[in-house]
Amino acid sequence: MMKKLIIPFLGILLTILSYSLALKAQKSSSVKPQKIRMIATYDAPAKLWESEALPIGNGYMGAMIFGGVYHDVIQTNEHTLWSGGPGENPSYNGGHLRTPQQNKENLQKARTALQKKMNDFTKNDKAYLDANGKLITKDYGDERKDGVRSLIEALMGSKDNFGSYQTLGNVEINYNSMEFLAPFTAYKRVLDIDNAMHTISYKEDGVNYIREYFMSYPDNVMVMRLKASQNGKISRTFTITSPQKKKTITVSGNTLTMTGQPAAQKENGLKFAQQLKVLNTGGKLSTKDGNKIVVEDANEVIILMSAATNYHQSMDNSFNYFSETDPLLAVKQRLAIAEKKSYDQLLLTHQKDYKGLYDKMSLNLGNVKSVPEKTTDKLLTDLYKSNIAAENLYTEMLYYQFGRYLLISSSRKNSLPANLQGVWADKLANPWNADYHTNINVQMNYWPTQTTNLSECHAPIVDYINSLVPRGEVTAKHYYGTDVRGWATHHENNIWGNTAPAAYYSAFHFPAGAGWMCQDIWEYYQFNDDKKFLEKNYNTLLGAALFWVDNLWTDERDGKLVANPSYSPEHGEYSLGASCDQAIITEMFDIVIKASQVLGKNTKEVTEIKNAKSKLSGPQIGLGGQFMEWKDEVTKDVTGDGKHRHVNQLFWLHPGSQIVAGRSTQEDKYVDAMKKTLETRGDGGTGWSKAWKINFWARLRDGNRAHKLLMEALVLTYPGNPANTGGVYQNLFDTHPPFQIDGNFGATAGIAEMLLQSQGGYIELLPALPDAWKEGSFNGLKARGNFEINVKWNNAGLTSAEVISNSGKECMIKYPNAKSWIITNSKGALVAKKVIDQNKISFATTPRTVFYIKKI
Repeated sequence: MMKKLIIPFLGILLTILSYSLALKAQKSSSVKPQKIRMIATYDAPAKLWESEALPIGNGYMGAMIFGGVYHDVIQTNEHTLWSGGPGENPSYNGGHLRTPQQNKENLQKARTALQKKMNDFTKNDKAYLDANGKLITKDYGDERKDGVRSLIEALMGSKDNFGSYQTLGNVEINYNSMEFLAPFTAYKRVLDIDNAMHTISYKEDGVNYIREYFMSYPDNVMVMRLKASQNGKISRTFTITSPQKKKTITVSGNTLTMTGQPAAQKENGLKFAQQLKVLNTGGKLSTKDGNKIVVEDANEVIILMSAATNYHQSMDNSFNYFSETDPLLAVKQRLAIAEKKSYDQLLLTHQKDYKGLYDKMSLNLGNVKSVPEKTTDKLLTDLYKSNIAAENLYTEMLYYQFGRYLLISSSRKNSLPANLQGVWADKLANPWNADYHTNINVQMNYWPTQTTNLSECHAPIVDYINSLVPRGEVTAKHYYGTDVRGWATHHENNIWGNTAPAAYYSAFHFPAGAGWMCQDIWEYYQFNDDKKFLEKNYNTLLGAALFWVDNLWTDERDGKLVANPSYSPEHGEYSLGASCDQAIITEMFDIVIKASQVLGKNTKEVTEIKNAKSKLSGPQIGLGGQFMEWKDEVTKDVTGDGKHRHVNQLFWLHPGSQIVAGRSTQEDKYVDAMKKTLETRGDGGTGWSKAWKINFWARLRDGNRAHKLLMEALVLTYPGNPANTGGVYQNLFDTHPPFQIDGNFGATAGIAEMLLQSQGGYIELLPALPDAWKEGSFNGLKARGNFEINVKWNNAGLTSAEVISNSGKECMIKYPNAKSWIITNSKGALVAKKVIDQNKISFATTPRTVFYIKKI
């Protein structure tokens, strides 16, 4: 009898003791990843802009630094320097063609023809299993032969005067004399991602030289400093060059000035200005040839640069994009203020601002202890070949933080959003115009914004979305009927309010672009719980949804509402209700319904949206077991169509939230079908495509497959080599090819998704942890509900976590055997938890409070 009493008593005692130990540990615990410097290093100057030069930026301006010893080139950009628009053609209307009546007639003809084609396909060519169980499928048929193509082409818009993002020009630094140059040694080129600082150092003739470059957001200037270990050793010539045709470059005293316009701009169109101010300590300063500044025998030289245009974002239907302020005046004012500050003051202001964003989160995969000795290009060359494990992990961490660095550098409040190349471009006509593609690219640029704790960087895309609404309302009525409400935009945008369809048959028709873009607004709200923000932007969301309420088509085959025409992005064919369109529309309706609940807006329009949502054609699994890309099961869906790069039908999974792995039995059936689709399509693809697949596999909870794709995304690639597509260049820029920045941002977002997810209505810790990351920690990843999460793990299992509740909402967490966790507050007191199931718990929180989680 005594033995029977002792055993339960010992169990209770052990439980109390374990609670006590856990509480004691948590009072002092803090998940702080070991801080390792994140630096990209090279032992030679850059020769190629795209693949070797290194970027700095502040949202307003960007620069690519080559780091040559005797001839240094700093290529510069200003975020609003575009060709095209009303400055080229005062009648520019955002790409619209024909009259609304003509477009409505053309649209109705195309819709009717597509319905007939789909009816015939269902009647005659529908997929089926034969008597032997073999799947028999057909494709939709030739759009030229059946007349659909000519009808679709009648819906196109115009890209006349669309324009391109352009380079401003180069700041060039040269030795005064190229005679008797001593060879240089100990060359090192470093991009310090932790501090947003670029440095170049080398030794020449017994003298150590160092150059420092940074781009300040608060002061809106680029700062460069040239130093030497001995006084009087800096003799350089400074100048500005530019491929811009309409320009004037002058010099006065210590200041170089360039003013001008893109070539085809009228006098009252876009104007640009740039100034370079050279401040020498010691030595002599003079001018030369009317466009150069010469410094001789200086102890130190500081160069300040700023640039501007007269562009301003139009937020109404005036479509006025030009300020009356002379951009040169703005540049002069900035430089006059900056000149009064010391170098140290400028640097401190810059780093305080930058680190205020960058330091919000940190990460250490594998508890890496130190920076590898290898240069970055060597780390990439040896990645998963001859690198040791710590070198591989460091490279992955570097690539992750480089994505955050690029976002901070190219997207800041009051700047334009990051375009296809961020804020960096070296030509007058850049690939895809370095514009804004809404069929994934600009959205992918902002996938890491909230999860990696960079909410402030989200503002430019939200402002940009709102700027498209006035012209988008014109587009909705001009192309879809004067009775259509709301707004729409298609797959290519510029800074001149272009929302019309373009003229590229296999991509132009994408009116779902507005719905996809609006996801950024909703994500900002979800992660920050900011009702004022949601109220301010609600009408933009509502308009994007009402467009579809008025524009959906009833499919005669089943009575479901579908997009018509519907083109699976950059893949085809034109049909009814392709999966990507249906997913975006469903997500858009869901967003507005939820936003209306948050804001207490129970209106007639919301009821219409709810009714339309209930009738939408939804996701489907084919007889072949795949997650279907089209509403009909066609051959190229089953075969993967030569492993086509777009897998946009999986929008339901990511970036959408309608299907979440592990949330329900039905959703898991879809998940299995998605896995089959991804297997059929394969892991190949270029930069952004591979980055999207990282996110897909992370959301499918397959960390090893996501990691495999990450490894492939880090394959070192060289420009012009057809054998290497996708991957990264030496400078860590993603290559499509050519350079396209969405792959950088997509990969960073994918790594975050592997570590933390919250789209399912709960926070899931380490949902897709790969074997390669057996131990590690992160601090400051963000979850929906305005939570910041810190996690430490070992042997592939969570050891401790912290939840910072910024808004005081109920916190629900999912992790294997979560019901056994102990949760305490900052005072060490136990926090009551509700056990939902074996792996899911919830607990109440209070605002601005830290909660500690410990496994027993």
